[in-house]
Amino acid sequence: MRTVTKLSLAALCGLGLSFPAVAADLAAPKVMPVEAKAPDPLIGFSFGSRYQTDYNFRGVSQSNLQGSYQTFFEAQFLNNFAYAGFATYQTRLPTRPDMEFDLVAGIRPTFGKLAFDLGILYYFYPNETRLFNADGITPFTTANTDYYEAAGKVLYTATDALTLGANVFFSPNFLGTHANSTYASGTAAYLLPATLFPFLPEAYAGGFSLSSEVGYFFLGSAKSSATGAFGSTAPGRFPSFNLPSYLYGNVGLSYTYKNITLDVRYHDTDLDKRQCAALTGDFRQLTNGGTSKWCGEAVIGSITFQTSTAAPGIYAEPGGLLNLFR
Repeated sequence: MRTVTKLSLAALCGLGLSFPAVAADLAAPKVMPVEAKAPDPLIGFSFGSRYQTDYNFRGVSQSNLQGSYQTFFEAQFLNNFAYAGFATYQTRLPTRPDMEFDLVAGIRPTFGKLAFDLGILYYFYPNETRLFNADGITPFTTANTDYYEAAGKVLYTATDALTLGANVFFSPNFLGTHANSTYASGTAAYLLPATLFPFLPEAYAGGFSLSSEVGYFFLGSAKSSATGAFGSTAPGRFPSFNLPSYLYGNVGLSYTYKNITLDVRYHDTDLDKRQCAALTGDFRQLTNGGTSKWCGEAVIGSITFQTSTAAPGIYAEPGGLLNLFR
């Protein structure tokens, strides 16, 4: 995101998907003999890829309202208590980085029905090109928009079908602008009963779910040469500009079959087009009256492939990948 520059996501902490039970799973005895119990894995892996019709991060397009191909990988330690990983995102941002490359690490302690995720995320935009206004002197974007966030998430499994969550992300230097940022949100996901889809074969009727997120992005004062007061003579001080804070929400329907998830989701914010331009640095504002469409209503579709050593899905079946087409 830019005005400063661009918004970017990592929501790698939220990349995890729920997997349906493998068809080959059999009911285990309530108390297994000691010799039959498998030890908890010390190291596991999760990886996958995704295509979105628009890379939307907290209500703001990161791909100029166009498609985005993404990949992610995570290593998990001590039965998924600790983790480290990375993700890549195809972007189309004002400073034209090659991509967005995110690094993430943290821990996931669990206490009964509560599952916590405490981590750190670093957003890296390689080979950025700083933009200047028509005079060729006044910066239109910051020179470097790399930044990090501290993340805290909690999920509560209310029932087998309903999961509730809360998230907080904080950065002291949002997008390299020296502005504090805090994003807080609540989430809910509900697994729809298979009986709602009697027209589908039984093997395919149980993968539908509804989910939603509502959050508020608190943004502070940006202090950089790209905030509109370039050339300040005050020693050791930056000119400042108040970034617009805003409300964001999404709601969508997902369908998961084996290792593939299809999702259609509606996104919206309460930013107007001028606030969007000021926040994102959308370069088209220079010719369209200072507005941007990157923060408006959007319906976005995605297809995600993900697998892991804990939930191998198709890889645990005799037919492997070919079972997707049966």
